[in-house]
Amino acid sequence: MVDGLELRRWAIGDRDDLVEAWADPEVRRWTTVPDDVDSDAAARWIAGEERRREAGLALDLVGVAVNDGRLLGEVGLSTFDVQRGAARIGWWVAASERGRGVATSMVRVLTAWAHAGPLALRAVVAEVDPANPASAAVARAAGFKLLSSGPEAPMATDAAPRRFVFASVRPDSEPVTGIEDPVVRASEDLISEDRPDA
Repeated sequence: MVDGLELRRWAIGDRDDLVEAWADPEVRRWTTVPDDVDSDAAARWIAGEERRREAGLALDLVGVAVNDGRLLGEVGLSTFDVQRGAARIGWWVAASERGRGVATSMVRVLTAWAHAGPLALRAVVAEVDPANPASAAVARAAGFKLLSSGPEAPMATDAAPRRFVFASVRPDSEPVTGIEDPVVRASEDLISEDRPDA
């Protein structure tokens, strides 16, 4: 686990780092990034963070080093399912920071906040491409349990390739069922004041 990591909202000053990350072949391989990866596109995406958060669509946070403020990566929540008390988590790590536990630290911090903070989520779900063992290792190291992995998994369709589905379930909650299914619902619960102070 990384010492001195802080999660915060994206700021316009982060746009060059975001452009660099979007252009990184590994980030492009495993995550969804815009086709347009210039500074203007990054500025527009960063400016849209508040709207996405207030609409309950996503909470996108940047991980930075406390000692010098350098960008380490991103972690975020999306696909909120109010009925089940669940959300999907995703992450990426800057190329220069890989292999140091950054992703695991970011995922642990945001997951703990998602369970215990104002969202009080029962489950945080990570969907991992089977060809991405590094992300599967992050999910496991962050305490997520594998829920499904075979071609018979509910996530597998012709339109949506098979994914490993991992979950972190809040210890005091009832068992959560059906979180293997990709349900997309916006949440009114994610309001502007609700953010991690990690």
